[in-house]
Formats: sequence, structure tokens, C-alpha cells
Amino acid sequence: MKLLTKEEENAHYNEVLKGGALGTITGLIGGAAGVLAASKRFPTIQNLTLPMKAFLVTSSGTFFGIIAADHSSRNFEMSTHHEHQFLGEREARIRNQELATMSATDRLWEFVRKEKYKIMTASWAASMIGSWVLVSRNPTLTKGQKIVQARVYAQGLTLAVMCGTAAMEISDQRKGRGLMDKMKEKQDKTRLEREGVPEARRKELYKGEELWKDMVDAEEERLKVKDAKKEKEQKE
Repeated sequence: MKLLTKEEENAHYNEVLKGGALGTITGLIGGAAGVLAASKRFPTIQNLTLPMKAFLVTSSGTFFGIIAADHSSRNFEMSTHHEHQFLGEREARIRNQELATMSATDRLWEFVRKEKYKIMTASWAASMIGSWVLVSRNPTLTKGQKIVQARVYAQGLTLAVMCGTAAMEISDQRKGRGLMDKMKEKQDKTRLEREGVPEARRKELYKGEELWKDMVDAEEERLKVKDAKKEKEQKE
């Protein structure tokens, strides 16, 4: 989001701080309540050390704090820059039309790519809890050995998630949407120039350079919709 004034920057900072603090407090309360409830019902959770229980509670607070801060930032942008709302709705309609033509597998992969940070965080937390539950069933290990073994399993699962993310990046690169996308676009531009074929539209030098054109198109579409409603009301 582009902040135009110092007042806007301060207001954005305050909103993000407020949202992050509220999310963190909510996550801590929810995490503490969850650990207490699980301790009464599951002996495995009850036998956890105090540092491990504190880790579960603070992880919940951190996760919810990050999500709440991000949502507060987006909500502030939408409330401050109303012109972006119609543009976002227009892009959402176009995106929904694209998703409608995709298969179920492609839609699932698109969701994973969009929510990859949330999935990675949730997978990491789940791997910590799941590995401890799995290791705690082994009666031959001491509590210290169980903690070490659980960490090893959790690190392995986290590494697997990271490898999955890398695999998605490789898949994006094959589709021309990865980190090497700019290099491929530059090569295509050079090839077209050599062949003497003009480009239909100049490539963006940086992300968002042509955003103003999309905003103009969205505003024109909004005015057309508004005029159509007025004509319909006059006819009625």
C-alpha cells in the first residue's frame, strides 16, 4: 500500500499495532484455554513440561497476532482508498471466472499458493504437537529423550513443508509465474525485438507500474454501471 502523507502512515501504524495486539491477546487467551482444557482431558498434554506448555500458548498468540495485523492493514487500505475497492472487486470477478475454468486440483493448488504462509505456520505448530503426542506413547524413553525425539520429528516435518513450498515455486517457474519470470519476460522481449514484432503492451519494469491503467479501467466500468442504474430507474 502506498502511503501519501505522514498522518496516513501514523494511522496505518496505529491500526496495525491495535489489530496485532488484539489478535495476540486473543490468541494467548485461546491458547491458554486450549492447553488447560487439553491438560484435563489428555494425560499427554498434562505431562508436558511448563516450557512446552508456554511454547504452545505463545505460538498461538504469535500466529493470531500476525494474521490480525495483516487483516487490519488490509482493512485500513480499503477504508482509506475507496478507489481500490471497486478495482479489487473487478479483479476478484476476473479471478473467479478464471477459477471456474480450472479443475478441482488446480483450484486446490491455487488455494495452497495463496495461503502458503498460513499453511506453513499451521503445519509447523501441528508438527510440534503431533510429534510430541507420537513420541510420548513410547514408554521406554525418558521425558528428556522424548522432547529431543519430538523436536527431531518436528524439524523433519517442517523441512518437508519447506520442500513442498520449493516444489510449488518450481511449478510456478514452469508456468512462467516464478521468481525467474522477469528473466523470461526479458528474454521474450529481446526475441520479439530481433524478429521485429512489436509488443502489444509494454512490460512493467516493476510490479504495480501499470496499476493506474487498471484503476482507470475499473473507474470507467464503475461509472458505466452507475449510469446504467440511473437509466433503469428513469425508465421505471
